[in-house]
Amino acid sequence: MAQPVNTESYDGNSIVLSEWKVDGNGVLVTGTYTKGAVLGKNRGGNFELTADATKAEAILLADTVVTDATANAPIVMGGEVAEEDLNYGGVLTADDVRDSLRVKNIYLKKRG
Repeated sequence: MAQPVNTESYDGNSIVLSEWKVDGNGVLVTGTYTKGAVLGKNRGGNFELTADATKAEAILLADTVVTDATANAPIVMGGEVAEEDLNYGGVLTADDVRDSLRVKNIYLKKRG
């Protein structure tokens, strides 16, 4: 069962560049995640860092360590995000995930 979300210590402004939608119920699987991680869903429907560009669909807003099977975490579900502040799985780049995230209403932008 997922743990309650901890929303006390993230600063969305360091990643998010526009009005945005946050979901505090993004369920992550066991692992250590850094703020800005590009997430995709696994077969169970929970989020994890993805190395498959076609599965990219959310951005993590806080460093999160999941020690149980799953835990809730704040994720961006829409808006503009700073591509240089994101953490990509495997050898992915901003260009690799741009189209998949756009379909989910998440737009990668460069600062400035």
